[in-house]
Amino acid sequence: MRGVIETITRFFFVVFGLIVITAVASVFLEGFKLDFGQFVDNFALIVKSLFFPENLTVTTGERLLITGEVQGTEYSIFPSFWNYYNYSLIIFITALLISVLIGILLTYITVLLPERIRNVITKMASLFESLPDLFIIMVIQFVVIFYYKQTNILLFPVAGTGTNRAYVLPIIALALIPTFMIFKVILYLTNDEMEKQYVTLAKSKGFNRTIIFFRHILRNMIPSIFTHSKSVVLYLLSSLVIFELIFNIYGIITYIKNYPEPNVIAFSLIMFYLPIFVLYAIITAIIEKTTGQRLEW
Repeated sequence: MRGVIETITRFFFVVFGLIVITAVASVFLEGFKLDFGQFVDNFALIVKSLFFPENLTVTTGERLLITGEVQGTEYSIFPSFWNYYNYSLIIFITALLISVLIGILLTYITVLLPERIRNVITKMASLFESLPDLFIIMVIQFVVIFYYKQTNILLFPVAGTGTNRAYVLPIIALALIPTFMIFKVILYLTNDEMEKQYVTLAKSKGFNRTIIFFRHILRNMIPSIFTHSKSVVLYLLSSLVIFELIFNIYGIITYIKNYPEPNVIAFSLIMFYLPIFVLYAIITAIIEKTTGQRLEW
């Protein structure tokens, strides 16, 4: 019961922080002018909208240069909001899961290799991890286009449209660097675990590397992997902004850019954070129950 209360309290603290950040940022939408009264108005508007989300509206039209106001048609953000929201969430969650699973698989394969080859692979992973996002996107798009020109077969769309959404390429590109980040972390943890006595004991009993890795080493590393995954989530969130622009993804970032009202921004950020929070809360409960270790996140 205490853990549930702490989890709920943590969530509301994060929501409060997002509201404050959005209210402050919205003050400067029309120029660098500090206005505490505007901050209070924005804060009140956001809180009111969160209690009554069915009243959330956006205005389409032209923004006046003098007043900054938008003149046009006002309509509810629902149900169109969910199309943008689900698109980004699918790409984000899928990229996160793929990066973790492939990172674990690469570590397992690397453990089976001789030490000399493991060192080379580790250095290559560090090199790939340092590559800029834009370079990776350009290379992947170039390979897809080049293959299409040679074979007249389009593996998958290189960019999305309003009706034809791109999933495969954005997910691959978004998950690539996080995969190497997780791979390096897990490989380092694995090398550390391999020196411990329980691994030596398991080897003496005749267990092969596969059983030792998945049944013993991986189980002991899960809390540490979970802790390091938070940096991967932050990286994915920051990269999502760039990827939506380059791949022409009509996702949540695009929606916020098109309708920069403070209540819409806050609602979008909180809704995007909610499933990530729930996912981490569930994983935390499972890890704590199976390993007996208390996690801080």
